[in-house]
Amino acid sequence: MKDNVEIVRGYLRAQNLEQIGDVDGAISLYEAAVEAAFDSTGPYDRLIALYAERARHADVVRVAEAAIAHVHTYADKLAWYETMRAEAKRAAADVPPAAPKRRRD
Repeated sequence: MKDNVEIVRGYLRAQNLEQIGDVDGAISLYEAAVEAAFDSTGPYDRLIALYAERARHADVVRVAEAAIAHVHTYADKLAWYETMRAEAKRAAADVPPAAPKRRRD
C-alpha cells in the first residue's frame, strides 16, 4: 500500500498531466489513488468527471462507490457521490445494446 505522501504526489502529477492534455496518463494516476483507498475527494472527483465526459458509466459507478466507502467528508459531498452513481446507473440503462454485426459472405 502506498503512503499518503506518495499518493498526493501522484495526484498532483495527474493534475499536471491533465492540464497538458495527457488525460489517459492522468486517469492512470488518479486510479492509483482510488486503488489505494485515498481519503481525499480530488482523485475521485476528477475520475468521475473524466469518465462521465467519456460516457463510461460503469467506471463512474465504481469510482463513486469507492468514494462513498473511503472518503470521509461532509454529508452534502457524500450525497453528490450518491447522485453521480445513480445518474450513471440510469445513463447506462438507457444505452441501447450493441447490434450484432452481419456476416458478409
